[in-house]
Amino acid sequence: MRNIISLSLPASATRFVEYQTKKRGFPSKSAYLRYLIDLEQDTITEGDVARYVEEALREHRAGKTKKLRSLRDLM
Repeated sequence: MRNIISLSLPASATRFVEYQTKKRGFPSKSAYLRYLIDLEQDTITEGDVARYVEEALREHRAGKTKKLRSLRDLM
């Protein structure tokens, strides 16, 4: 079930949304905004990246990584 929300934007933002909707070939402003919401949901935050890096460093320090000689070693 879909819910309707009302969004108040300044004129410049409204023009931007209308322009991007047409430029990117979306059938409606709603479709464009749904696309943006989907992108935002898939975005990795800086905090996520920091956690991934910390986890990778812990694994490396614990000796759980392999040194590869080439990309072929991945296959």
